[in-house]
Amino acid sequence: MKHFIFFIAIAFAGSTSLMAQHQEHRKNQEKLSQEQRTELRTKQMQLALDLSENQAKQVAQILKKYPRPARSQKKDELSTDERYEMHLKNLDQQIALQKEMKNVLNEQQYESWKKMQHPKKGRMAHQGRGPKSPQKPMHPGGAKRMSSPQQKQF
Repeated sequence: MKHFIFFIAIAFAGSTSLMAQHQEHRKNQEKLSQEQRTELRTKQMQLALDLSENQAKQVAQILKKYPRPARSQKKDELSTDERYEMHLKNLDQQIALQKEMKNVLNEQQYESWKKMQHPKKGRMAHQGRGPKSPQKPMHPGGAKRMSSPQQKQF
């Protein structure tokens, strides 16, 4: 029992430490100016996509033209119409950004960039929110118990 309590205390201390580090990281990230964030994003893309110097300059100009939207107000504070307008504006900006990036990057770089834009999509499947896979029988004899008309449906 003492070991169990000790384990719970260690787990709690570790989780609070991680949360504090995450909050500190976010505070440091918020202190960067828009220009600094754009330069960092450009450098990260240059490394990830193996951009040429010319491409990196063009990407930097595009990112300055289409900065990421700032989260100045909480969604709860906005009316439905304001949220709708903000969402439309963001989507229009994403479409324009995508068109310009397609002109600068080659096909392989563009596909890699598209995957980089939505990293959460890949994680959703691991969290059980993605499309469900067909259920496998729990034991080897489970498939035999199904009647033949049910097997034909799959």
